[in-house]
Parts: sequence; C-alpha cells; structure tokens
Amino acid sequence: MADNSNYLQQISNQINQITQSLDGTIAQIDAMSRHIEENSKSLTESLTNVNENMRLIIEVIKKGRANTQEELDKVRVQIQQEIQKLWDEKSLESIAKEEMAAVQKLKNINQSIGENLYMAQLLAIIQSLRDITGRSMAIKLQKKK
Repeated sequence: MADNSNYLQQISNQINQITQSLDGTIAQIDAMSRHIEENSKSLTESLTNVNENMRLIIEVIKKGRANTQEELDKVRVQIQQEIQKLWDEKSLESIAKEEMAAVQKLKNINQSIGENLYMAQLLAIIQSLRDITGRSMAIKLQKKK
C-alpha cells in the first residue's frame, strides 16, 4: 500500500510539474501573440502613413506639373507670337539665314525646356519613391530585430 501511495505521489508530482511547465509555455505564447499583434498594428499604421505620404507627394507633383505646363504654355505662346511677328514684319525673301537660324533655335529651346522640365519631374518622383522605399525597408528591418 505504501508503494502505491508513493507511486501515486510521484505521478501527482510529475503531473504538477508538467502543468507548471505548460502554464509557463502558454504564458510565453500569449506574450509572443501580444507582441506580434502590437508589431502588426504598428506596421499597419506605418504603411498607412507611407500611403498617405505618397498620396500627398503625388498630389504635389500633379500640381507642380500643372503649374509647369501652364508656364510652358505661356513661354510657347510668347515664342509663337514673336515668330509670327517676325513673319508678319518681313516677307520670306527678306529674312536672312541668320534670322531663320535664330527662329529655329527658339523652337529648339522651347522643345528642350519642355523635355528638361519633364525629366526633372521624373527624377524627383523617382528620388521620392526611392526615399520612401528606403525608409519603409529600414522600419521593416528594425521591427524584425
């Protein structure tokens, strides 16, 4: 009988140890779950902020592009007026080769200005996207640590 009582006591002790170990494991899992939820919430907030920032940047770029287009249109209209003025004041026969070259240079400058401004806008967009991507990758790497 004493052996059975001793044996039952050992089984009871082992069950208590297993229960305590499982309680500790469950507590660790709960802590990890809370940490994962916090990180997920933080990441979601960060992504929301990045999306909002990108929306604002795109909005600014669109406005800048519209303003640039308006300025280019004004310059184009002025150049066209000057060219028309040259044609109106002088007949084709009296326009010298140098004047024709000057008119052509004005046309080339107008086209070049438009292309350069467009490229500058594209470079600014690419740089902004590169910066945003770099920041989001840095945040992601920090959160993994």
